[in-house]
Amino acid sequence: MMNLGRLIWMSICVLLSAVSTQAADPPDIQRILDRGRLIVAMYYKDIPPFFMHIPGKTMPDGMRCLPSAEGNFCGVDVELALGIANKLGVICEFQRKAETFDSLIDILERHEADVAISLLSKTLDRARKVSFTKPYVSLYNGMLLNRLFLATYSEEKSLISILNQPSVKIGVKGGTSWVQYANRLFPKAIILEYPSWDPDVISAVRKGEVMAAYADEIEIKKVIIAKPDVAIELKTVVLKDITDPIAMAVPWDSFHLLQWLNAYMEEMKITMTTDSILGRYPESIKGSAEQLVSEEQNQ
Repeated sequence: MMNLGRLIWMSICVLLSAVSTQAADPPDIQRILDRGRLIVAMYYKDIPPFFMHIPGKTMPDGMRCLPSAEGNFCGVDVELALGIANKLGVICEFQRKAETFDSLIDILERHEADVAISLLSKTLDRARKVSFTKPYVSLYNGMLLNRLFLATYSEEKSLISILNQPSVKIGVKGGTSWVQYANRLFPKAIILEYPSWDPDVISAVRKGEVMAAYADEIEIKKVIIAKPDVAIELKTVVLKDITDPIAMAVPWDSFHLLQWLNAYMEEMKITMTTDSILGRYPESIKGSAEQLVSEEQNQ
């Protein structure tokens, strides 16, 4: 018969094992904790105000940034990522090798990052491969329209009907959700993909190579800030009945991390609008606009 002391000892071991098991986090979160780093996939080029380098050694007032060799790495998505890593008790590592936004999805599929936080649009095609959180901001769609092109049409015709024709060319940045959005909204038009929004797409619509440039409202407003006189050549339109949901994405099997990120946004009351973003990062928008003017002058 087992003596009492041994029985008590075995019971304690079982209880300790149970407590240890209960204390462990789910595997998708535990591997982040064990690594001590949250790996965040992000597009390789800066896109103010979502992620950008601000020159200088002094941290911008009121911003959570990451010091870098180029100054401070700041922005909407940077602050979001740093806050998440801080709450998990780990450091934040930005992986910036994605040369298109679609390739961010590929990185997550290969489990090379824990999460993508990168002005990433939540689309049906992408949601077949990865899991998205609830959007943390929804941006209205916007367009820059060549005025000479519009002048050839009656004002009585709707904008959608004017642009949805086989002879119409619409410019978008390649490898982004705007390719899909444009094809869906204007199925009869010719959708041309360019390497960059600025200066490529903007230059194309100003020269008349395309009749319209299609992006989110923040990109449209940045152009207006950069060159106020652009209104002479281009008409600005914001499509308030069409939104672009921006969300974080995780590998499809990171179930618990997905729920935790949604809970994090809810607890931290993370809700953003275009006006709140532009109001928080006015200098970054101005700097981006000045860069755009400089690039156009050097063409």
